[in-house]
Amino acid sequence: MTNRRTRPSVERDERRENLLRPSRHLGYDRDAIAMHLMGREAFTIAEPQFRRAVWLNPYEPLFKAHLAWCLFRQHRYAEALPIIKEAIAQQPEAPRFKELQRLIESRINDRASTKQPSYSLDRPL
Repeated sequence: MTNRRTRPSVERDERRENLLRPSRHLGYDRDAIAMHLMGREAFTIAEPQFRRAVWLNPYEPLFKAHLAWCLFRQHRYAEALPIIKEAIAQQPEAPRFKELQRLIESRINDRASTKQPSYSLDRPL
């Protein structure tokens, strides 16, 4: 059963966030919730929270790295790569971001090298 008072409060908070964005002070609560969900391997539930954190506060590269990691854990490497590159552009001295980029790129390369050819050897080209 849904509490009638809770839902309008949540909507009001989201409207307020929308009006205040982009802000260096927003998104931390959503990132914390999403990190908890990641710890529980609830990646598909965590992803929209990370996306909202990034949308609210595009200045925080850690949110982007967390989103990239979430996508990586879902085997969505091509989506994760540009996001981690954005985080690196914002904070180039972060070695963990670069490690994640190398990991994503290696998975993309592994997939490319194991793909089957689109033609059959049984039929002429």
